Amino acid sequence: MAKIKKKQRDPVEIPTTSTGDISFLLLLFFMVTTVFVQERVFWVPRDQFPTAKNIDRVSRNETATIYITEKEEILIDDFPRSVEDNSIIDAMLAKSSEIPNLQVCFRSDKDTRYQIIRDVMMRLQDADTRNVVFESQKK
Repeated sequence: MAKIKKKQRDPVEIPTTSTGDISFLLLLFFMVTTVFVQERVFWVPRDQFPTAKNIDRVSRNETATIYITEKEEILIDDFPRSVEDNSIIDAMLAKSSEIPNLQVCFRSDKDTRYQIIRDVMMRLQDADTRNVVFESQKK
């Protein structure tokens, strides 16, 4: 019997001469087909900031003034109150039963944390006090 010799094949090579051309064409294709979206503005321009309005002054007898100090002390008409108990709600209910159109003037220090202001506002909401004015000082 005759032996058949297997023919030795040359190793197969991947042609790499045109890879630079292909990558350049792909880059050019993606640059041409990309759609640029206009960036949205997520900030308010300075000329559109809300401004404070001058409101008619109400007599001191028709208002309840809430002061919140930097140390988070709450004073309603110069009497200390606490957020933990219902003293804010009780004071507002008593005051609103005396004065039907009660206006609450809210003053706080510029360094007061917002959490304490939010807690007081929630207590005012529980006391059904809806007419709240935030006061500020002129610079």
